[in-house]
Amino acid sequence: MPTKIHKPYAKFKGWIRENGLNYQEIADFLGLNLATVSNKINGQSDFSLSEINALRKKYNLSSEIFFTDSVA
Repeated sequence: MPTKIHKPYAKFKGWIRENGLNYQEIADFLGLNLATVSNKINGQSDFSLSEINALRKKYNLSSEIFFTDSVA
């Protein structure tokens, strides 16, 4: 299993489920593949600021949804 660089985005994962979305829809919107989005959400890599801003604008999200308590 890859090394985690941060804790999973638990708030964002919950929001995705609550809103009937899935990782593939997020990946398609960002122009990324499913594995890349899964790695970002689960802590193996980071979303770029431009990706976070795009998600915030499209879904009217607070940036705090992408905060984690600390490094994994």
